[in-house]
Amino acid sequence: MQIKVNVKALSVNQVWCGKRFKTAKYKQYEQDCGWFIKMPMIKGEVKIDYKFYIKHFSTSDIDNFIKPFQDILVKNGAIEDDSKILKITAEKIKSNEEYIEVEITKISP
Repeated sequence: MQIKVNVKALSVNQVWCGKRFKTAKYKQYEQDCGWFIKMPMIKGEVKIDYKFYIKHFSTSDIDNFIKPFQDILVKNGAIEDDSKILKITAEKIKSNEEYIEVEITKISP
């Protein structure tokens, strides 16, 4: 199943305020992404392919985008738990339009 999320990717550096508290920016990001993640849960082990379309290409660390988004996938019921992710591919693509494409594939037992 493929998802397009018309939201700018948020870096893990902008997610937490201290050790336990979500930033206002992350709370808004969760809400904004949630509008696009409307799908039945894929149970079991999965592979996820990410494409992050971003403007600030040279100053963005691709791995910082992944963890916050995975937590949002779990929170919105797209996958059971991020511990069920066995494989990840990620790509950042220079773009004037900022959005995220995600493809989730169930891994057969």
